[in-house]
Amino acid sequence: MNTVNRISLEVYAELCAKINGEMDDSEACLRIAEESGYSRSEWNSAHTSWQEKITDPADMGKTASRFMHFWKEAKHKLDKK
Repeated sequence: MNTVNRISLEVYAELCAKINGEMDDSEACLRIAEESGYSRSEWNSAHTSWQEKITDPADMGKTASRFMHFWKEAKHKLDKK
């Protein structure tokens, strides 16, 4: 799984970094995704798929580790702004 509806794991991590503390607020997530050029359906599908992969025990943390790497990079860039 490299992308889900145009949203790669790296892009997903970047969007999550922008969303930051608002992950429980679905409207805030959708707004940020749309501001970044992704439709509601693209975000919803990618969010569901990536979360399933990140939390899949059979994946043995590989995707979660890659996600965290990308998320930390994105947070660092955002914090510099």
